[in-house]
Amino acid sequence: MFIELVDSLRCLEPHEDTWLVAAVSRMDGRQIIEGTLGCPVCRRQYPVQGGVAWFSTTADKRLTRTVVTADPERVTRAAALLGLADSGGIVVLGGTWTDCADALSDVGAAQVVLLNAEPSTSSPQEVSALAVDDRLPFAMGALRAVALDREVATGLLLDSSRDALRSRGRLVAPADMIAPDGVTVLARDAHDWVAEREVVASPPVTLRSVRR
Repeated sequence: MFIELVDSLRCLEPHEDTWLVAAVSRMDGRQIIEGTLGCPVCRRQYPVQGGVAWFSTTADKRLTRTVVTADPERVTRAAALLGLADSGGIVVLGGTWTDCADALSDVGAAQVVLLNAEPSTSSPQEVSALAVDDRLPFAMGALRAVALDREVATGLLLDSSRDALRSRGRLVAPADMIAPDGVTVLARDAHDWVAEREVVASPPVTLRSVRR
């Protein structure tokens, strides 16, 4: 897991929003290979094993292995649907979309996060992997885009993806799934629809008086 991703991750328990603290046992470059992500509020811990951060409660969950080389046309389609005309941000890929991870990372499009899949042995350092159930462990507004296919997409995961998207962030899902509230569908074909997160107001800033 790319170490810079830690700042965007959040505990799955229902309490005040806070970052997670990483206790690292082994690293390879900027990748956390073994360690623990701990919540300072509820003390829940999420292990990092073999470079994968585990936010899933399914003990026997099996992760797929990403394909090293993806179809160039599919990579182009992914970049277009996800709105990756410029670089930066965090993009989450689930199901067969994970095949595009290395190619999207190689062109500097974004930090790429795989859902329930392991990076290939040649994946760039910026490619991370998370094991999840039906919720994404990201702060609100942390993600630039999310692409899910039939293998992983559920109504709950779509709702969770919407909440983690920034304003006008992109969400791609199977054409036969219902788009969640809070997004506007931009286009649809026989395979997928792509939607845009509605503008989200920034949270109010608490002002405190200073005694002189």
